[in-house]
Amino acid sequence: MPEQRQRERRTRLIEAAVAEFGTEGYRATTINAVCARAGVGKRYFYESFDGSEALLLAAYEVVTGRIRDAIVRGAERGGTDPAARALGMLTGYFELIADDPPVPRIAFFEILGVSPAVDEIYRGRFQALVEVCVRALGLPPGPSGQRTVVTGLAGAMLVIAQQWVLNGYDRPLREVVDSAHLVVSAVLDRLDDTSPAGAGPVTSPNPPELER
Repeated sequence: MPEQRQRERRTRLIEAAVAEFGTEGYRATTINAVCARAGVGKRYFYESFDGSEALLLAAYEVVTGRIRDAIVRGAERGGTDPAARALGMLTGYFELIADDPPVPRIAFFEILGVSPAVDEIYRGRFQALVEVCVRALGLPPGPSGQRTVVTGLAGAMLVIAQQWVLNGYDRPLREVVDSAHLVVSAVLDRLDDTSPAGAGPVTSPNPPELER
């Protein structure tokens, strides 16, 4: 059916964009190149996207979804112990960064500085991922300052990952994960000291969908 074929073309275009933007870069990639990789005629491109910026946002949605899924699956592998959940989250996150290079390239670099509208979406997605981390870790409700601390912690993990990528993955995965876990554990221990008595981890996180 026409609608189904249109959805299939759109999916192929997004997959091609992730590959192109994640290897050649957003600014170096043309619509023609994406269409060629997708096997879609250029005349069909505009039935799904207004232009390359809209395609970038669609690709960004895909890679942030992969990050979200890696974090949640990692937390679930950790069971109910907060430290194990944190280690699982970090392991899943950094494994994805190492195994799927287009993800960090798009999520950490190509998305930045494109336009004010894209910057606003980037900020919203980052905060949505912070919420995913809060829920996956099972952190109890706390004061607004606590949420600021978690946001800063997420930012620290982002910088560690960015530098790892920029330096050509020069350190072993286990070393990166252990270093990041040291930082996270110290912060979580401090938050636990200031949490209301009796609060415990959520055993089955149901993280919110990333904002669209």
